[in-house]
Amino acid sequence: MSPIQPSLIGRDDALHAVDNLLGRLRGELSADTTSPEAGAADRTLLLLGEPGIGKTSLLEAAATRVKDHGGRARWVAGSPEQARLAFSGLDALVHPWPDTLADLDAEDQLIIEAALREGETTASGTLALADALVRILSSRAVLSPLLVIVDDLQWLDQSTQDLLSLCARRLQGEPVGFLLASRPSGLPPLWVRQSTLHRLHELDDIGAARLLDSLAVPAQGRIRRQIMRQAGGNPLALVELARAASIRLLSEKPVDAELPLTERLEQLFAADLTALPEPTRRLLLLAAVADLPDMAALAGVLGKALLPSHPGRHGNNPAGPAQGAARAAATPDDGIPLVHVADQAWSAAEKAGLLILREGVVRFRHPLVRSAVLSAASFDERARAHRLIASAPDLDEDRRAWHRAAATVTADGGVADALEATAERARRRGGYAAAAMTLERAAQLSPRTHDRVRRLNAAAEFAMLGGHPRWVADLTTAVAAVADTPGARAQADYHAGWALALTSRHDEAMDRLMAAADAWEDEGPARAAGALATAAMVAYTSGDPRFRRAILDRYRRLPPHEPDASTAWILAGCDPLGARDEALAHLRHATAEPDLPLDAFSMLGAAAWALDETEWAVQLYGTMLELYRLTSTAGANATVASAHAIALFEVGRWPAALAGVSEAEHAAAAGGLELATVSTHILAAALAAVRGDSPRARQTLADATRDFDVRGTRTFEMRTRQAHALAALAEGDHDTAYFHLSRLFRSDGSPVHFHSSFHALGDLAASAVRMERTEQARAVLDASRARLPATTSLRLRLIVCRAQGLLTDDARAEELLREAAFTPGGESWPFERALALADLGEWLRRQQRPADARAPLHEAQELFQGLGAAPWVHRTAAELRAAGVDTAEAHRQDAVMELTPQQLAIVQLAAQGLSNKDIATRLFLSPRTVGFHLNRAFPKLGVTSRFQLRDVI
Repeated sequence: MSPIQPSLIGRDDALHAVDNLLGRLRGELSADTTSPEAGAADRTLLLLGEPGIGKTSLLEAAATRVKDHGGRARWVAGSPEQARLAFSGLDALVHPWPDTLADLDAEDQLIIEAALREGETTASGTLALADALVRILSSRAVLSPLLVIVDDLQWLDQSTQDLLSLCARRLQGEPVGFLLASRPSGLPPLWVRQSTLHRLHELDDIGAARLLDSLAVPAQGRIRRQIMRQAGGNPLALVELARAASIRLLSEKPVDAELPLTERLEQLFAADLTALPEPTRRLLLLAAVADLPDMAALAGVLGKALLPSHPGRHGNNPAGPAQGAARAAATPDDGIPLVHVADQAWSAAEKAGLLILREGVVRFRHPLVRSAVLSAASFDERARAHRLIASAPDLDEDRRAWHRAAATVTADGGVADALEATAERARRRGGYAAAAMTLERAAQLSPRTHDRVRRLNAAAEFAMLGGHPRWVADLTTAVAAVADTPGARAQADYHAGWALALTSRHDEAMDRLMAAADAWEDEGPARAAGALATAAMVAYTSGDPRFRRAILDRYRRLPPHEPDASTAWILAGCDPLGARDEALAHLRHATAEPDLPLDAFSMLGAAAWALDETEWAVQLYGTMLELYRLTSTAGANATVASAHAIALFEVGRWPAALAGVSEAEHAAAAGGLELATVSTHILAAALAAVRGDSPRARQTLADATRDFDVRGTRTFEMRTRQAHALAALAEGDHDTAYFHLSRLFRSDGSPVHFHSSFHALGDLAASAVRMERTEQARAVLDASRARLPATTSLRLRLIVCRAQGLLTDDARAEELLREAAFTPGGESWPFERALALADLGEWLRRQQRPADARAPLHEAQELFQGLGAAPWVHRTAAELRAAGVDTAEAHRQDAVMELTPQQLAIVQLAAQGLSNKDIATRLFLSPRTVGFHLNRAFPKLGVTSRFQLRDVI
């Protein structure tokens, strides 16, 4: 068994299948007894998966589960060395038992010992042996269930396989089960008919990121992206590659260099590579170096790869790369056509299980096979292959530049210039991540320091636009080591500050951003304002008043200049209440400008959101994300995706917010983004709470804050407490809700966060009334009103009206509650509007005015029903019955809200007509995973095909 056990992250379905098997053995779940094979399938679970996918870890988890419930487990593991040794598996199964064979029936003992001694049996002997083993297994399961666990089934000797298969069919009704694990390539067919199959797939980006983050030293930055790409979702590869990687590796190796495989990975994925014929190894190296898009351009160079000492003659054949390219080559000196040499070489690689050939297209069985092929070759061999590909006349110029770079060790100005041109073309297409990587490699090959610094800073900017802060931090560290001018250092400070702004290292972020702003103050207000705008993100997120003062002081010192996205966000992010009118003017002016740059939408969306222009924020954020999706950076900006989802939640578009949670979670996981990950989880918890799933909400919050101290990031502390309060309110627990909501304010009534605390005043008042703590809540409300300006946003005014109406004893209570419930424009925040309507209806009923209470209660119920806020639907229905309305309590929730965030994202795209492949590309999943989630979503939505989705979504 494996000494390294990758975590069981992403294996909930497999563990559920294991639990079902164990439940049937304990008699807790019914089993099919209509036939021996059906009964065998109920007690036999076969796990299928590639090497390193986590099969052994699941078997070990199953053994632990059996023992925890008082059962026993017996292990058998197949091995290549004993695969031809008959009954070697039986020997491993029966002999290590504590009582050995001594207490068996004498005849059974003779039968088993004869099989082990002689290694073979007749047909009648096999039946007798099976009967003997059945009696043994049954006797061991008299007191408690027995689970027979077989690892590496593909290497278990055939005699033992046949015997266990026969026993599984004969143990009907016995508490004996079989849990098997096998690689797909060596799957014994006899088990397929009588097993429940469960295929273990590669982890998606979220699962892979969670596994990396669980390691002692989580990989970050570009190395994280490289590990995830190279591992292809294989858990063992993620662990091994992360442990093999180092900072030294990053600094000394080219940016496109493959991470070296550990010895263990090489044994798993390319053990037979050295035994292949020389032509096969050359073709494999060419395919690995080329990487699929280049294969079609290799017709003129394939002969050189096969026979390096006999170049052959170039040809031109339109067939696929595997056959057509070979047919383009001439006949070598020994008279054997190169087409035959190529066909034999490809065939040998396919038989070895290293690659797959389909209609002339070459695909490695797993990305790690490609990595193993590259690792097995020397640098000279790889460089020769790269130069060979670069010489192909039909090769794309961008790929030619990369192949030239891969074959270059020392600085080369010509190659660096070619890469810079490639990066510029990628930037124009919106491929910021590709442009950043290309410029980083160009910097490594630049002979002059000035060019190196310039290209590194440009790479940092593109990585920033692509949403990769850890990578930006790596690049700015490299700039700091070689920067030769104050301007270059200031630019590096700005990029580093932006990267730190997406973490909880608020002081460091402010230091770097203020340094950049001060350095640029004399160069012009626009550039300095850009640094201050990024700092405003730190000021708002942290809630630290020192930061807000420092930013506003510097902003006011700048010479007057045209309002833009930066100035709008500086004012809205640092003083959304006091500078609201000025910020709104800047926002309107900036959004009226044509051809806004991509990063402007993020700041404008943030400004609109902070000013409670929430629908406007949804539009601005949505526009930015759509622009991202049109480019190769699709979905890369986790921060914007998370902010967009928050705004969608506030305007009542909860299904869309769920889809946004999925998008943000994937992007944050891939980039290892601390704040975006926590923010997304807090929103996911709030969505679970309002839908009535309070346990999930609390568990999500616990997971989100386990390794993150929200007290140092006040906006997250506020949102976490509000999510806890929603979970409590969903259960009718007003005491807990009041506890969390009251912690949004200090003992003197001042807000913990200068902006977001005020939005909880309505819920605080509602909980206080039910807990008879109106005096304490009224003190907080009075202190808040004293701090709020005379003119605030409509949303905040309605929240304050609701709180005042609930906490007021005089005749103004009804007037204030009606203002909160019916003021035009308040429908922009439907959940808050519904709460105000429900409060008004409840107040009227308690004033012995049930007829007046019915209308607001009916309207509140309709809003809650439309949102899918099940707990509030039921609560409002109870108020209506108390008001004399004979209505059945509504039980139906919006079916869409039953979906997980990932299921919803997939269903929405499928409803638009996208294929599984298109959806997979958009969401960074495999088409197989998309199909799996659609099959899970259809029953929840009450549909049977994707063509019905448009009627549901």
